[in-house]
Amino acid sequence: MSDRQADTAGQFVLDLLAGADDRLHGLDWYPIVKKEFSDTVRTRSLLLLTGLYLALFVLPLIVTLYTDLGGQAATAVTALVQGIAVRLLSVIVPISAIALTYAAISGERQRGSLKILLSLPYTRRDVVVGKLFGRFFVLGAPLVGTLLLQVLVVLPEAESGFQARTVAVLIGLTLLLALSFVGFTLGASAATSTTRRSLIAAGGIWVYLFALWNSVSRGIGGLLRDRTGLEQALTLKLELFVKLLNPTQAYQTLLQSLASSETTVAQARASMFGSLLGGRSSLIRQQAAAQTLSESVPWYLSDPMAVAVLLLWCVVPVAIGYGLFARADL
Repeated sequence: MSDRQADTAGQFVLDLLAGADDRLHGLDWYPIVKKEFSDTVRTRSLLLLTGLYLALFVLPLIVTLYTDLGGQAATAVTALVQGIAVRLLSVIVPISAIALTYAAISGERQRGSLKILLSLPYTRRDVVVGKLFGRFFVLGAPLVGTLLLQVLVVLPEAESGFQARTVAVLIGLTLLLALSFVGFTLGASAATSTTRRSLIAAGGIWVYLFALWNSVSRGIGGLLRDRTGLEQALTLKLELFVKLLNPTQAYQTLLQSLASSETTVAQARASMFGSLLGGRSSLIRQQAAAQTLSESVPWYLSDPMAVAVLLLWCVVPVAIGYGLFARADL
């Protein structure tokens, strides 16, 4: 490509972005999105977050592929959506979303600057929607950049092992996970009057999801087996459904079923019984679930249902938070 062609292409992209920006300015909440993004860029938050992602997700790949400690490059991209990599993303992304979002509304409300913002031609709904997308873009920018950088690191060594579909699924579902946690944290921030309360609410829910949700699902499964006459196949399906309602579980099982052509939906859902500390009992239940689902997977355990779970974790808390925020006396 000549310099003149490159300049023309660059100008076309700039004109396209400028046109999109002009059209989006017709939305009342869009200036708040831009303000949220620009304010965060001026702080160290985005820089620290980018550095954390690079250290956790790019540096290990460089060590793996370009040092004597490395493995097979042909499977490097596929490895991004398996095992430790996915588990790490399902922990780091929610924590990042909570850290970036818990003070989005409650912080301004506590400082008194929210009254100034609402004195401008913005409604409370504009504030909630603008901050939702603003904080999501702040989190999504370094996240997408890091995942694409992973691909650039892998490409020189991957050869025919590169799977573009795997990378696309990884990026899309990880952004959906980020949106889910930004949404429910923003809902907590909108519903509370101080940053301390919003952090306790959002952090408490995350701890429950991370540490206690599986225990609750096992308890429900055990209760159904011991106190009802339901068949084992149905109790297994109901227990898996409870597990699927956890957004991090929905994210992990979706990656397994969508990113790998060799993994069926039944195998991906059954793998939710797997655990690093589950032992033999978890393996037995995983095998039983895979066999039970091999004939047919019910709609409430399907991939679309898992996507709906992630979306609902954004929409429902934001709606509840907005309802409380709309009636609050500032």
